[in-house]
Amino acid sequence: MTESDALEALREATATIRGYIYQFDASILAVLAATDGQDVTVEGVEDFDIRSSDTDTYGQVKYYEAQKLTDSTLRDAIVPMIEGFLRYPADVRNRKRYILYGHFKQAAEIAPTILLADLQRILIQRPYKIDDATGEKTRTVVDLQSKLGASDEDLVAFCKQFTVKLSEPFDEHRLAVIGELRTALGVTKIEAESFSYPSALSAMAALSSARVKVDRTTTRKTFLQQIRPKMALYSAWALRMEGEAAYCKKIRELHFARLNIDSHDRFFVISLPDTDGIEELHGLVQHIIGRWSSHKINAKPDRERYAPIFFLPGLDPSQLAELKLRLVDDSHRISDGYAFNGAPFTTEHLMLPQTRQYPVSARFVMDQNQFTAALTASKRGRLIIQLHASDPHALDPAIQQIVVPIIAASMARKII
Repeated sequence: MTESDALEALREATATIRGYIYQFDASILAVLAATDGQDVTVEGVEDFDIRSSDTDTYGQVKYYEAQKLTDSTLRDAIVPMIEGFLRYPADVRNRKRYILYGHFKQAAEIAPTILLADLQRILIQRPYKIDDATGEKTRTVVDLQSKLGASDEDLVAFCKQFTVKLSEPFDEHRLAVIGELRTALGVTKIEAESFSYPSALSAMAALSSARVKVDRTTTRKTFLQQIRPKMALYSAWALRMEGEAAYCKKIRELHFARLNIDSHDRFFVISLPDTDGIEELHGLVQHIIGRWSSHKINAKPDRERYAPIFFLPGLDPSQLAELKLRLVDDSHRISDGYAFNGAPFTTEHLMLPQTRQYPVSARFVMDQNQFTAALTASKRGRLIIQLHASDPHALDPAIQQIVVPIIAASMARKII
């Protein structure tokens, strides 16, 4: 692949990602605009379907930064809609609504109204036909109205139910989504940008990928409840959109600018990519201990001391043992809930207080049961900080948490 080919492929990938995010944003707006009697299905008949007791609205989203709104573009969107419309009997058609929602290059400020003559023109294709014998190209005419078996009355009825809604360019559109979230949740601008929008984007991506229709369906109330918990949930989409440096800087300033000076228990849940080994994990844990443990602060009162609690799901027990051995060799004191070799795990030993005489640097649990027990045993405020390279570990959303996708241990160190 040449350098120009690589650049072109990168541009195509970026455009594809922006198209997906634009569709998610449009679906978020559809959910936020839904009334009490409506539910919204994403990736249903169209990109989003809005259903109520008397009306079904199907919305198809298009985002074309470099393509104009032409008959060809309209045809690609409209033909599947007409096919669906024609399958319904006349009395059912009256409850169907169809929307083409999107942004197009150099589109008029006012969305076009499609009438019968416009639709008939749009449904005429003029593809080239190549003669097998001579290789000669000739223009042909294909009347899709005839191929669809649609009468003029059918098309008139469809036109009454069809609307084109032009929307803003990518960045302006995202700001509109953030503004709607800010209003709906009653949060500040920075909260909407940094917490609510990433949570809404992740929730919409999860809805879109569900296999069963019922799991792709939500309501405004349910969606807002889902993104309202005390959780800053970031997604890989945010990382791709903003780039690593800006992404790390933003999350660090929001959540990790101040050291752990209050009496909270911090639970670090970490899963690194396969490309990172014990050296990278050891370095990251050392970094976290250096910033998030008070074991070296002699003047701090015992009741205000703190040490991070680590849960490393998926890490082999032998690797966890090697990690702890390395930390002990670094002169760290650690607790893991075992009083001696062969003793049972207890949270009393895990949560042994850090004091000047016993400066515990860090605490470790080895599985989900121990992690849950540690959360329950904590007598102070709790914050879960999850750094994950693949799918995030399932955690109780009722507990305050920050869930951040990463691509390497080195990136995690930049954030925290």
